[in-house]
Amino acid sequence: MDPSDQARQRVLRARAARSVEDTVAAYRDWAADYDQDVFDQLGFTGSDRIADLLTDHLGDRTTPVLDLGCGTGAVGIRLFSEGFTSVDGIDVSRAMLGVAAGQRAYRALIEADLERPLPFADGSYGGAVSAGTFTAGGVGPGALAEVRRVLQPGATVAFVIGEWDVFEPVLAGWEVLHVADEPIRRGGPSEATMVVARVGVAGAAP
Repeated sequence: MDPSDQARQRVLRARAARSVEDTVAAYRDWAADYDQDVFDQLGFTGSDRIADLLTDHLGDRTTPVLDLGCGTGAVGIRLFSEGFTSVDGIDVSRAMLGVAAGQRAYRALIEADLERPLPFADGSYGGAVSAGTFTAGGVGPGALAEVRRVLQPGATVAFVIGEWDVFEPVLAGWEVLHVADEPIRRGGPSEATMVVARVGVAGAAP
């Protein structure tokens, strides 16, 4: 099979996952080849773009940032190169976290399901970022309530979102700083929405 076709098949398998078990299995089998498939073969650019958007809107490089669904660590690497010193990564796949650990870009890496209670205290983070978690086959908008809990009032988030019309109502009470449909692959069409928002005061929805 052509390497690009094989890479596309792996993407489709991950996006078709309908349970945590399916997701873990897909990424366990893919972790070693993920970066080559996604970035080299398929030319995905969303990780760099969303990291750059967070960098543009979050001036404090020392504030703790949570990388939601960090995968093999592409976003963390980009943020580290921009001077962020306290980025934690969270992902459901132990295999992907194993690759991310080798990048030396994270303060901590945590294996956890974003659709369950997060293992962090209220207000632990001043920022959050997500490149592929809120896209096809990923985590739904219901997870944002728990994400909100672990963010400080005024925290800045930057997310790649697959279905903005589904997520937009859930972000009521957040100050949207940037929203635009953009490509996520080199030379590709607009496939997702890049969103930067600032979390409202405690008690605001969600």
